[in-house]
Amino acid sequence: MNVYIFGNGNISLRDFLEHYGAVLDPLVEESEHHFIVCDFRGADTLAMELLKTRTANVHVYHVGERARYRPDSYRTKVSQWTFRGGFSSDEERDDAAIDACTHFIAVDFNSNEKRVSGTRRNIERCLEKGKVDLTAP
Repeated sequence: MNVYIFGNGNISLRDFLEHYGAVLDPLVEESEHHFIVCDFRGADTLAMELLKTRTANVHVYHVGERARYRPDSYRTKVSQWTFRGGFSSDEERDDAAIDACTHFIAVDFNSNEKRVSGTRRNIERCLEKGKVDLTAP
């Protein structure tokens, strides 16, 4: 299982733990699960922090040569993570992450009748490509 974790940049730690933590905790215990995250603030960086001491099976996708955020590797599993960069835009990076995943975890707090967030667009793209939503009831 390749799980893409993404979401809004302005998510609170409380909302992240409530909506993502409960789904992630049992998945991290299985060694065959791999996690894909990007390097944007919010859900991405919180996911990295949650995973850094728990699994080496993390693939961080980022724009450019270096990730905008990289957790500390001292006494963590971050040194075993794969960082895949060189993407020219967030959309190109997100497309690659969506193509690589089989499942996803995402919650959108920002879309409304006037605005569709990037998280909502990525959720819709995942669903169009047949990816399994692990946050669905």
